[in-house]
Amino acid sequence: MPWREKKYRPLSFSAKFGWRITPEGRLALSLGRGRGRIVLPLPEVRSRDGRPVSPGDWGEIRLCWDRNGRSWSLHIAYSAPGDALPAPVEGRPTVTVAIDEGVINPMTLPAPLPDGSMKVLVLNGRQGRSVKRYRNKAVARLTSRMSRCKNGSRKHRRLQAAKKQVEAKTERRLHDFDHQVSAKAEKFTREVHETWTEHHQTVSGPETVVGVRLVAGDVRGIEQNTNKKRRASRSTRQQLSQWSRGRQEDFLQYKTGLKLEHISEAHSSQTCPKCNTRTKVRGRDYVCKNKNCGFWCHPDAVGGVNIHTLAVNDGTFVPDPDLRVEVTYRRSQAGWSPLQRSLHAYHQDVLGRAGTGACREERRSAQNRATPASSTAAGVAVDCAALSDDPTTRKGAGRASAHAA
Repeated sequence: MPWREKKYRPLSFSAKFGWRITPEGRLALSLGRGRGRIVLPLPEVRSRDGRPVSPGDWGEIRLCWDRNGRSWSLHIAYSAPGDALPAPVEGRPTVTVAIDEGVINPMTLPAPLPDGSMKVLVLNGRQGRSVKRYRNKAVARLTSRMSRCKNGSRKHRRLQAAKKQVEAKTERRLHDFDHQVSAKAEKFTREVHETWTEHHQTVSGPETVVGVRLVAGDVRGIEQNTNKKRRASRSTRQQLSQWSRGRQEDFLQYKTGLKLEHISEAHSSQTCPKCNTRTKVRGRDYVCKNKNCGFWCHPDAVGGVNIHTLAVNDGTFVPDPDLRVEVTYRRSQAGWSPLQRSLHAYHQDVLGRAGTGACREERRSAQNRATPASSTAAGVAVDCAALSDDPTTRKGAGRASAHAA
């Protein structure tokens, strides 16, 4: 196999021996006896909840080189209080949270509630897909231009540097995206665990401990041999090869402190959870073809509910005629839709033309009727009409007054 020697390797500095804080308040990294130290400004480390972490809680430090970003970075490990969820133990109540992983929706998490309903959280992953699409198109364009240049030329080096810059930028964004997905999945798991803990402590006693079990459909290796076996199209093969499922699972296990189990998810997206009728999914909604059932739901939610059923019933589909599903959709990353962005731009434009101290308009369609703030909306319109000599302003103020009334 091709092999080459790595030019850059991470440097590890152990706690209390490899690094220390100087009297001047700087971070010193030791390179061994007889060699100079690397002295850096003391970095500010914050925990996941935003609290600062003192150097006394730091552990091993690694100095890593980003080949694409052409920059150094410090990876600092620190000790955090034990906030891991309790693992399932025989003899005590356990709640199972299933995970249905996908390319479009990276995680769909169903979990039962004490009232008998099934709560489902669908995390949308279109932000990550847009980043991957941007990277693929940019890399393809730069690679095409590099193929027309001579290797080692100035143009070739510039294009190669631009290509590495794009890869480094998108990798940072995808790394943050995977953290956002796992963070919302962890929050959902903790909310379900808290709900069941309150329920069991009310019934059995205040000292009852509820364990949590994480179970995911086994899709490991689905991206292998897709070209050889012709199991997917070219675009689908690209999406499967760039699927960061493993990193999202690692982040979730790290944040919850639980071990993720994998079970077979065969026919989980086709089987109706209410009557066990198999139906091929057509379109964006799952509709059971059994006329006496007529179950309708999001296809990823159906797969997640069936994975939960398989995990609880030892790999067997068990129908639930009284199934009640509550589906919640959420973006993996906080952001504005195009409509929200346009409305915000319109509102800022109205405030800018209204002057200092302007309030929100009563009618969105009246862009030219922004008025100064006052005690009430109707009072504002009447006062402005009385003070203004412009007939256009008088007419607009009257309409705003009637609308407010």
